[in-house]
Amino acid sequence: MIIANPLYDTVFKRLMEDEQVARFVVGTLLDIPVVTIEVKSQEVTYMEDEQSKLQAVALRLYRLDFVATIRTGENEYTKVLIEVQKALKVANLRRFRKYIAEQYRRDDIIENKKDTLPIIAIYILGFELPEISTACVRVNKNYYDAVHKMFIDIKSHFIERVMHDCVVVQARRIEKDLYATHLDKLLSVFEQEYFFEEEMTKDYRHLIDDENIRRMTDILHYCASDIDERKRIEAEHEAWETYQELLESTEKDNLQKIERQMKEIAEKEAALAEKDAILAEKDAVLAEKDTALARERAEKEVLLAELARLKR
Repeated sequence: MIIANPLYDTVFKRLMEDEQVARFVVGTLLDIPVVTIEVKSQEVTYMEDEQSKLQAVALRLYRLDFVATIRTGENEYTKVLIEVQKALKVANLRRFRKYIAEQYRRDDIIENKKDTLPIIAIYILGFELPEISTACVRVNKNYYDAVHKMFIDIKSHFIERVMHDCVVVQARRIEKDLYATHLDKLLSVFEQEYFFEEEMTKDYRHLIDDENIRRMTDILHYCASDIDERKRIEAEHEAWETYQELLESTEKDNLQKIERQMKEIAEKEAALAEKDAILAEKDAVLAEKDTALARERAEKEVLLAELARLKR
C-alpha cells in the first residue's frame, strides 16, 4: 500500500484529527489506557531564525493539544493535557520549552473549577538524537524520599502540575523488521524506509492485522493519492528543501567566516611569536655582552691586584 509520510505536517494533521487514531497513538506511545480524548487546539508555528533570509521560509514546528481522560488504576481516572509536538528536521529546543511553559500558565475547568491539568508531552522527531539509539523513549518522573533513601508510591497534586512525563519518538531509528507489539505496529507507520520519492510517499509493506493500523494506513493512503493533499505535501516538501539549502549556505558562510578569523588569529600569533623570538635573541645578545663585561672586569681586577703587589 502506498501511503504518505506522516512526518509531514499536512499528513500528520489529517491523521491525528481522527479520534480513534488519536486515542490509539497517544495510548500506545504512553502505554496508558485512554478513555476519552478531544482536540483542544492546534497550531502550526513558523520557527523564527536570526538570519533574515530564513525568516520567510516555512520551517514549522507542529503542535497539537489533546485533553484526555486516562485510566491510572482500577476505577481510577485522571484528566491530562497531552502535548504532541513534531519536527521533521533538527528542532530548536527553546521552541519546545517555550510552548510547554505556555501550557503551564493555562487553566482548565475540572468539575466546574479552574485547575491546571498535568501535562504529558509527546515529541515525534524526524532526526536522530546521537546519544539515544532506541526509537521510542518514555521518561517518567519518580518520587524519591532523599532523607530515608526510598521511592514514594504516592502522587502530589502540586508536583504533578509543575513537572511532566514525556515520550520521544525517533522516526529514523525505527527498526523496520519489528512488528509484534502494538507499539511496534504503530512505529512501523512512521518508519523511514521504502520511499518512492523524496521522503513524501512510501510503500507500506507490513501485513496489516490491526484495525487501528488499517485506519491509519487508509488515511495515509488517501493523503498520498488525493491530488489536493499531494499538492500540500509537495509544497511543504519544497519549503523544507528551500530551508535546507539556505541553512547549508548560511552554515558555509559561517564556516568561511570562522576560518578567516582563525587564520587572522594564527597570523597574529605567528607575528607575536616572531617578535618574542627577536626579543629573546636581543636578550641573549645583551646577556652575552654582560657576561663578557663581567669577565673583563674580573681580569682587570686581577691585573690591578698583581700590579699593586709588584710595586710593594
